[in-house]
Amino acid sequence: MMKNEMNYFKIEYIQEPQLLFNEGGISLNPCVGLIKYGPRFAGSSTTEFKTFKIGIIGSSKSIALTKHLFESFYMKILPDGDIKPWKIPFPGLNANSKLRFEFIFNPEWESIIDSFDFENLKAAQSSSERALELIKERIITIYEKETPPDIIVISFPIEFYYICECSDTKKPMIKVGLDDFHNRIKLLAMQLKVPTQIIRPETLQLEGTQERSLVAWNIVVGMLYKCQRGHPWKLTHLEENTCYVGISFFKEKGEETRRASLAQIFLDTGESFVLRGESFSWANKDYPNSPHLSEEDAQRLMSYVLTHYKLIRKHYPDRIVIHKSSNFWDDELEGFKSATKNIKSKDFISILPSDFKLFTQTSYPVLRGTLVLTKNESIGFLFTTGFVPSLKTYPGFSIPSALQIKPFVLDTSLLKVCREILSFTKLDWNNTFVYSKMPVTLSVSRKVGHVMSETEAKRICNLDTHYYFYM
Repeated sequence: MMKNEMNYFKIEYIQEPQLLFNEGGISLNPCVGLIKYGPRFAGSSTTEFKTFKIGIIGSSKSIALTKHLFESFYMKILPDGDIKPWKIPFPGLNANSKLRFEFIFNPEWESIIDSFDFENLKAAQSSSERALELIKERIITIYEKETPPDIIVISFPIEFYYICECSDTKKPMIKVGLDDFHNRIKLLAMQLKVPTQIIRPETLQLEGTQERSLVAWNIVVGMLYKCQRGHPWKLTHLEENTCYVGISFFKEKGEETRRASLAQIFLDTGESFVLRGESFSWANKDYPNSPHLSEEDAQRLMSYVLTHYKLIRKHYPDRIVIHKSSNFWDDELEGFKSATKNIKSKDFISILPSDFKLFTQTSYPVLRGTLVLTKNESIGFLFTTGFVPSLKTYPGFSIPSALQIKPFVLDTSLLKVCREILSFTKLDWNNTFVYSKMPVTLSVSRKVGHVMSETEAKRICNLDTHYYFYM
């Protein structure tokens, strides 16, 4: 940034975005809103109570431990230490739950991996591949039931880590050749159209995890999203007929110079979709770890996004907003412009970490939602962390740093764009904390990219577009 740009600046404050729950209830805090109003259930905004059926695959021991973990969720769970506005007690999940839903288990939806299965795994040429086949067979068997469950919990038996090939890390990961076992399960379940929740042994024992109340909140809400295949809350306002797109990249496994683009689409309804772009070669010696699209690839990716939007909405958007985790290069910019030439309004924005900080005269840091705008709105610095008035505190440790918000095309205002970015820090349904630092348009791309980067993913022509299959 040029020095003279900071000769003039103005500061705006963006109010904390509100969230919408069941029966039109509004709250600033996801946990508070879920307890007070209940979640927004898919297909209805006023449902009184729902029951979701849970299947389990695992050893006798891991299934028993899984049930014990979920039984512990039946009752209220207090956070460790004092209750804080950002550490809300888990209210309990049962027939009388304030969350207005419950999980039910049935032996009919269970499949036990027994000692004979483990012996067969040991004898297999590739234990990990055979373990995958075993899980696939069990998923199919459970879903062939007359009344199948809404989700299958796959509780990894500890024996897998002794029999299968694992990474040599502090937290071992089961490997399938170059691929990760966890991600391969996500891919096979995606092809079977079955939402899954994978639980590792340390989670069952609560060893090296978050405290029990947070584990309960995150597992339960994440599973709710997968079970009903729909978001449990949404923002009170996002602009209608606007397509919000997050653009990021991932490296394909086994291909040293191959990259692929990833586009995440978000709509005002709260719906979200994941699209994999075409792979391309990236061997730029000056920027080896910062891939960019050619004009043609950028045009193809954005045309794919718009086609998918029209498939859902039956028309093209009036406005398109692109969030990118790196700056736009000239070729990319031209490609995106070309694909969106018939869209009325466009905002192409790069969102990057920065070292920009503000210091206050109080014992608390800058307010979350503080926006510093330079001259002519050429750049902005948005604090997505900081003191939160509704919490009456700053739930952090270090001095907050701002995100650098740089427009490359701006048909609206940077203030409006930043208001939307702040809103998107509250839409990660796999995290029940009050907010994230990065907007969800970019923050979940790493999880999705990990699944898409597997060698097996390249063999799947049409990866499912729904985010809940990647969680």
